[in-house]
Amino acid sequence: MNSLKNKTILITKSEAECKKNLDFLRHEDAELIFCPTIKILPATNSPELDDALKMFNQFDYLVLTSANAVEVFFDIATKKRLNLSKIKIATVGKSTADECESVGIRVDILPDEFSSKGLIEKFYDFNLVDKKIFIPGSSLSSGELNLGLSELGAQVYSVPVYDVVPNDLSNLKNEHKKIQKKHPNVFVFTSPSSFNNFLKIMSVTDSDKYFGTSTICAIGTTTENAIREKGLAVHIVPEIFSLQGISEAIIKYFQITANIA
Repeated sequence: MNSLKNKTILITKSEAECKKNLDFLRHEDAELIFCPTIKILPATNSPELDDALKMFNQFDYLVLTSANAVEVFFDIATKKRLNLSKIKIATVGKSTADECESVGIRVDILPDEFSSKGLIEKFYDFNLVDKKIFIPGSSLSSGELNLGLSELGAQVYSVPVYDVVPNDLSNLKNEHKKIQKKHPNVFVFTSPSSFNNFLKIMSVTDSDKYFGTSTICAIGTTTENAIREKGLAVHIVPEIFSLQGISEAIIKYFQITANIA
């Protein structure tokens, strides 16, 4: 019997964003509910971004921290006809690297541990003194990467190119009905924002009671920490911080659970 038969899994992304990375879950007979709890709004009228783009050819490294950053930056690069051939490109993880590949952006640097900390450690192998690094990211980006690279001697230009805002319940009426009708067995959260906005959308006031005996999966340690701050247990964190890694980790978790039972 498939390990996920009769299991309903909620993912806080749209089906389009997930592409085929979660097909493994379907093959195990899981029912998937896609509920994109955040929206990405590209920055407009940003003098800071305009200034960074004017000096783009002076940057030594481009660091992309998420699939959303790739999507927004690729659009900017295409419209501004930026030359990416002479700049070294780094990503924080495999999902971001995969998104780069899908739009034709090569990746030169990928850390062993898919996180900001892992990328900083990867850059220990490079001489960053007086090197210029451009990080087009979210308005909610943490300062960990900026600080770490600055401490290695780099001049870091971290510029918000998009905002992360809560999705509207009006856009998620069908998803809301599905969740209320069939409470998920597994919740997959792909960022701290996706988790916090899910609580708002579903009007969750008592997290312990709402999640009950459901299994919670976080895509990485940053998301895991945000969930634990609410006093909740996180049962699954994939070894590889990616959607495919999530699929493999969920299947493995329930296979082990079934064997124990």
